Amino acid sequence: MTDRSLKFTAFLTIACIGLLSSAPLAGMDLLGSEDLGPAFKPAVTAMTPTAGPVGTQVTIKGTNLSRVTRVVFNPNLTVKATWAGDNKIQVTVPDGAKSGPIMLETHVGIISSRLAFKVAAAE
Repeated sequence: MTDRSLKFTAFLTIACIGLLSSAPLAGMDLLGSEDLGPAFKPAVTAMTPTAGPVGTQVTIKGTNLSRVTRVVFNPNLTVKATWAGDNKIQVTVPDGAKSGPIMLETHVGIISSRLAFKVAAAE
């Protein structure tokens, strides 16, 4: 097994474990980030709103967000995302979403928002 295939296998294992968990992964912002320098590492700085029912539009702000390839709500629900430049992503809370962190996937790992989104009952 080559070093590159070993890294890929480790990434897939970490990604699968992380997507099944509703908690931030080992308290890290990005797993498998050795391939990205710190200047290019995506980071989440804010999420608005932090609570709402299914159908709520959520804005995720941060840096280097154009490197995000997938947005996932708890429990492993991929949502359609709209990128507004490198610093903002907009998503809609999907049916079946549960309270917990929003996960952002890049080609080298998963970023936990570290900010939990609380799914509220519809009024």
